[in-house]
Amino acid sequence: MSNKKRQTKNEGDALGMSSNERILKRIHELYEKGLNPDGEGSVGLLQIAADPLLAVQCWKPRKKVSVMIIGNHSAGKSSFINWYIGESVQTTGVAIETRGFTYVTSGRKRETLKGDATFAFYDHIDGLQKFKGISDNVFTEISTSKEKNFSCVDLLDSPGMVDGEMEYPFDVTESIVWLADHVDLILCFFDPIGQALCKRTMDTVARLNENHSEKLAYYMSKADQVEKESDRQRVLIQITQNLGGRIKNSHAFKLPTIYLPRDDLAVPIPNALEEVCEDIDKAIRLTVQNNLTTMKDDCMRIVARIAEAHETNAMHKVENRTRTLKGGALMAAGGAVMALFGYVAIMELCALGPVATAVREHLLPRLQSQLVVKEIVEGLLPASPDASGHSAAPWYGIPHAGVYILVFLMLMYAALLYVRGVVWRLWPIMTKKEIKRLAGYGVYVQELTKVREELYKDYFKQLNFD
Repeated sequence: MSNKKRQTKNEGDALGMSSNERILKRIHELYEKGLNPDGEGSVGLLQIAADPLLAVQCWKPRKKVSVMIIGNHSAGKSSFINWYIGESVQTTGVAIETRGFTYVTSGRKRETLKGDATFAFYDHIDGLQKFKGISDNVFTEISTSKEKNFSCVDLLDSPGMVDGEMEYPFDVTESIVWLADHVDLILCFFDPIGQALCKRTMDTVARLNENHSEKLAYYMSKADQVEKESDRQRVLIQITQNLGGRIKNSHAFKLPTIYLPRDDLAVPIPNALEEVCEDIDKAIRLTVQNNLTTMKDDCMRIVARIAEAHETNAMHKVENRTRTLKGGALMAAGGAVMALFGYVAIMELCALGPVATAVREHLLPRLQSQLVVKEIVEGLLPASPDASGHSAAPWYGIPHAGVYILVFLMLMYAALLYVRGVVWRLWPIMTKKEIKRLAGYGVYVQELTKVREELYKDYFKQLNFD
């Protein structure tokens, strides 16, 4: 596909997107592909952060908000998803239809993904596979629906929870608690007919409240099945009492009634279904804000790390010069020690009788014309014997003193080599090419910051801010 055709296609896609969807997608592109996602050589924020010169930890923000729906069996979770997207992708009914987790997301083509494909598609939940038996019970339904804000949302349908002898192929509560770390909103649906007080559901809600109370929203679903106001109030009171000891911030607790729209009700029943949609929209707006803030923080950390890298490089250059001077001095000292070692070794060699005799009889006569060299050679030889046949002992008469001196000099040289190896250990410094690359990163990140500011303007524009 040519660049022109691709650009036209992208522009066409953008026209059909909501403002929030465009912003979320653009942030995702900036992290993954950079300022010019369709251009060759475009560098994303993740690639910059991962450069060994910087090594800044960054995580790619998700393009969509994740909303998990939990509740007892037959609480209307799947029915709500079908209503929200305007398409029947989830099976509904009185039987326990949903025994696994199903992601419902938007895409260009209707498709169903099973376990391995789902974990590949949502790589951030790969750790979920640690729960025995869950791999074959995770699915993804891809829908082409454009209803509401579905294009910005990944809806996660969870197993309907029941008490008694019902056995699940995996630990439902622990799986839900684990997934709670990877979603932005958790909708808790309570069915008023028989299952609202399900202990398994209540225990799961209690576990979620330990670390995710701010993500939870509670609703009494299928309120249209309890037509009498007094009966609905009684059910609401029962649910509230059971939840009272299990939730945090109970003073701000709300339990609106919801049901799918219908026109045949004899008496109007309060329906907060739009409030559920508003909770989802609020999560989308909050995610947009969080992603923009995360992008700002990541850019600032990269800029700070670039400055730190330059500062560290300058310090290393100064330190390397100091270490080179010290190393050079130690190397010169080592050379002096080795020279002294050679001198002593030659003296010891010349002190041997046969060697001394050979030098006096054969070498010195040949050096008659080179007086300086002759004097040096004579200085290396032991003193000639006197009339009585005795000669002065070298090294003040200490036996084997020359050998001791040689050993001492060898040890000194080894010590100097070790110290030089420690002292003359240079820091790596950046090449001109690497310095230029960092400078380019700095300019590039500044451009990304300007794009972020424009995205914020787009976000405020949709809020009708003047």
